[in-house]
Amino acid sequence: MWAGRVDEGYVFGGLSATCVETLKGVPMLLESTDERVRARLLPDACDEDAGSADWQRHAVPELERLFASRAQLVRRDLAGLRKLGKSDVQLLLIPNSHVNAWLAALNAARLALFALNDLEARHLEAEGFAQATLKQQEAMLRIQVLAEMQSVLLGDYELESGGSMADLTPDDADDDP
Repeated sequence: MWAGRVDEGYVFGGLSATCVETLKGVPMLLESTDERVRARLLPDACDEDAGSADWQRHAVPELERLFASRAQLVRRDLAGLRKLGKSDVQLLLIPNSHVNAWLAALNAARLALFALNDLEARHLEAEGFAQATLKQQEAMLRIQVLAEMQSVLLGDYELESGGSMADLTPDDADDDP
């Protein structure tokens, strides 16, 4: 996977089938009804019963609407995935106006994957990957892909602008070896 900057936003290229599958799972994770995901994304923010009831009645529905709107936006952007030339790798544009929604969606998806795969802090330690099950290792790799995308969107990598998306042709976007 590589990333670049264009006038319209951020371009992620060299996306393998596994990366695309991971990204297409983001909206589903945001909309998950699994109790582990809901507990992670919509935690009870109050210790007292009255406050908890108010939280559930007022805040949770609003958070659910926010997650749903982010899921819809991510799906719309993913519908714009395109193949580069004859290869199976794909290219994704995240428009500037969608960056904040993507950041929130990617973060929520990482939290959901963590919860769904029974990951613990010990899995994030140096020896943790080797001690994880194959399913947990796969989840950890998917979480890492989402984290790398977040890092790009947060500006952790210095990217030079490549002009307009219209200027990017398949010849300009060859895969790295």
